[in-house]
Amino acid sequence: MLEETVRNHLKHQYALLLEKGQLPTREKLREYYATFRGRFAPEKLLQLDGEELLNTIHAHGNRDSLVYWLEFKNDEEFPEGFGSIAGGSALKFGIYRRKETGAWTTGSPTDQKEISVADAIKVARSHRDQLVAGAKLLENLNSDPSDDNYAKLQERMDDDAPDVSNSAWGHKYFSLMYPDKLDDFHA
Repeated sequence: MLEETVRNHLKHQYALLLEKGQLPTREKLREYYATFRGRFAPEKLLQLDGEELLNTIHAHGNRDSLVYWLEFKNDEEFPEGFGSIAGGSALKFGIYRRKETGAWTTGSPTDQKEISVADAIKVARSHRDQLVAGAKLLENLNSDPSDDNYAKLQERMDDDAPDVSNSAWGHKYFSLMYPDKLDDFHA
């Protein structure tokens, strides 16, 4: 009985928020997901390499980069509301370009080191390949949403995408690619 009461309350609140325009319609959500996919789908990322790949994924100051879209993008084209990963440092992405010097940097907040463009490209390739591998696993995930299937998925994600599978930014990417399979809670 309690479950039904909670379910009815949530449905009512959802309808009210939709009516007030405080939630996007399903059609609008499909449009936003398609926009994101059109820019950053695995097949798009596979077409890139070198500095173009590096900048497309990791150029934080570039408003067209994947990391910008995942952390900051909030406009008519792609509004907030897909789970926040804001806060902390840009090191959460593994690498970032220092605004002051333009140098690519990695490490931890207390032990940062500059890396060459060639090394940054290697990181971007690895991240791209892991995003593609994780997307393939999600694409092939069967329709049984059991805890056992998701536990197996997590094991495979950890094997095939070790640097991104347990990161908030990797999870957000995967949830935007497959919103019907992953929620938008990115902790």
